[in-house]
Amino acid sequence: MAKVSILKCNDYNVEEIYKVIKQSLINIDFEIPKNKTILLKPNVLGQKKPETAVDTHPAILDALCILLKENNNELWIGDSGGVITYGGTKKAFEVSGIADIARKHNARLISFEASERKEIINNNAKVLKKFIIAKEPFTADLIINVPKLKTHVLTKYTGAVKNMFGCIPGGGKSKKHALAPNEDMFSNLLLDIYQHVTPNLNIMDAIIGLEGNGPGSAGIPKKAGLILASKDAVALDIEASKIIGYAPLDIKTIKHAIDRGIFSKLEDIKVIGEKNLRINFKKPSMKSNLSSKLPEPIVKLIFNLVSLKPYLKKNKCKKCNICSDVCPVDAIKLSPYPKFDRKKCVLCYCCHENCPYSAIKLSYSNLINFLNKIRNIFGKR
Repeated sequence: MAKVSILKCNDYNVEEIYKVIKQSLINIDFEIPKNKTILLKPNVLGQKKPETAVDTHPAILDALCILLKENNNELWIGDSGGVITYGGTKKAFEVSGIADIARKHNARLISFEASERKEIINNNAKVLKKFIIAKEPFTADLIINVPKLKTHVLTKYTGAVKNMFGCIPGGGKSKKHALAPNEDMFSNLLLDIYQHVTPNLNIMDAIIGLEGNGPGSAGIPKKAGLILASKDAVALDIEASKIIGYAPLDIKTIKHAIDRGIFSKLEDIKVIGEKNLRINFKKPSMKSNLSSKLPEPIVKLIFNLVSLKPYLKKNKCKKCNICSDVCPVDAIKLSPYPKFDRKKCVLCYCCHENCPYSAIKLSYSNLINFLNKIRNIFGKR
């Protein structure tokens, strides 16, 4: 029986967060280790200030560091951000305020794109038979996963399991999107990674989450006023997804985790604290799911027609070239503004997710938009 603690925490006051996290660990029977090397793995997607709610808030890490240092633990804080240029994560640590927390607590700050690497080979994996991952998750004594509560345009919800994707160094992440361009494949890919880098503890920053077309700049900050904790990442994701209005099995990482035996069943969870909470989070625009019974050429044709596609909002574009840098299939060229090669595009939404200026929107084709307008007109009669 996996335990999930769900406690209220109204703001980013470090003293309050400290108390809530300490009680959360008691709730889930997690004993704080002594004299260990502990890797804290936040969600550092982009070079964003804390108020944007894109990255794990530094106050959460501050409170955690205070708590862990009481037992003389050595602390590491590590991640690989969404911006794949060398030094991008280091800058994200500075802008997000996480670097200040590392300096305050004398924690080692690690950009995984610059760290030593380990090769993983697993012929039984669903998608990733072989991949490269940062070495630090394997050299630390234990991992504390510190995700952010957010919606996601590809996977609907992003939480504890998906946060371990950040252990893939630098540009390796965008290449994985090309390898697994749809929701099912990408969710299985995330689980392939999670099975090899399984955190010992998961503490979710759900004080202010992100709703709408997250997980990046296009998302909208949304107060939930919560901190969630569990030893089991899948169990935490089950409860967090329920809170923001999803049926857990609609989240493919959860469904496939159960199908693959990584987690037993939805009922094997004991919630301590706030129960049956529901918060109205705006859902992301999603790609349509098509019946697998249709012939593959027809599926591809319909899928391409009804799927959301990235489009440029020229008035917001700064021609920074980040969208082109993160595209895993080289489908974006600057001339002088970004132009999309629709034949190459795999609809992974990396460009939308990583644009620091919200200059890339997701929209349906003109035909689908026209049909939706007609449907809305007749639907009102």
